Amino acid sequence: MLGALAFPTVALAVILARPPRAARVHRRITNTRVHVGESVTVIIETDVADAGGVTAAERVTSPAGTYDIPLGRVRAQLRYELSARQRGVLEVGPLSLVRTDPLGLARAIRLLDDQTVRVLVHPRHHELAVLTAAGAGGRDASSAVTRSIEGAFAGLREHTPGDDVRQIHWRTTARRGRLMVREHAVSPRPGVTVLVDDRHGQAELDDLAEAAASIVLSARGLPVELRLASGGYSPSSAGVTAHLDLLAEAAARPGADFQAACALLRSAPTGRVVVLLSARATPADTAAALDALAARRVLSLVALIGHFRETDHPPASTAGGRILQAHTPAAFATGWNQTCWWTT
Repeated sequence: MLGALAFPTVALAVILARPPRAARVHRRITNTRVHVGESVTVIIETDVADAGGVTAAERVTSPAGTYDIPLGRVRAQLRYELSARQRGVLEVGPLSLVRTDPLGLARAIRLLDDQTVRVLVHPRHHELAVLTAAGAGGRDASSAVTRSIEGAFAGLREHTPGDDVRQIHWRTTARRGRLMVREHAVSPRPGVTVLVDDRHGQAELDDLAEAAASIVLSARGLPVELRLASGGYSPSSAGVTAHLDLLAEAAARPGADFQAACALLRSAPTGRVVVLLSARATPADTAAALDALAARRVLSLVALIGHFRETDHPPASTAGGRILQAHTPAAFATGWNQTCWWTT
């Protein structure tokens, strides 16, 4: 008797759990950039009119994988909080509509074709002592040498709208019959180039990105150029947000040519260099970084971050490059602040 009832019951459940109709979705988010540990509010507006027995779930793709967030019965507006637990990119959406029969025996799912939203999760950061700039010879770039270069007469050019009339060179203007203005040299302020070794795993890269973000956010106006060993690049003119975006989107690239990245440091802009290495780096990697720094003749830093084995022997600092070893990004910040390595 029970067996005879089972088939029609299941058949009825399948009929009742028909697929929800397609719906239009508009998704808004309070902030598309956050730091690890912060959260954003996601607001979803739908045109679902009759939501009888239909629930919604939001799909989220993160560095740790893909998961669904249940949102309960579908309404014209849905709202939820999304936590950023790890550095990387969160892909928010699409929305799924789910209809379940009253007995819970069958359900139908419709994955909507809606516009997803990306959230960049910037690394954590730590407060660092302010790094002073240095010129090609290692001297502080805030000295009178830099000031003497800036403002030096560089030549004459034709006047353009907005030029200061006080810079008009009247003698040349009279001779040429058109307005000519003086042009003065602007010496770019030496800054710091940061190279991140992105060849190893997600956890290792998270630590290095955290250290790099700390340097970027503690620069206090010092120009920062950010490079990844795999070729990712953010020039000093791009600004802090672009640097943090690059760190958020960085993924492990095991095939990156670290030796070539170090070789390119020889022609990096004038100033100091900080090379951020994982504890998994080989002695040859450290040697390549120190060799590149020695060629620049400006005191720079190689930092190795991660858990070292007791049998590992720390590499020695050189005349052009200091070594800083730390188990965690927080320990890196402590070591940076305690040693002020650029002053020794």
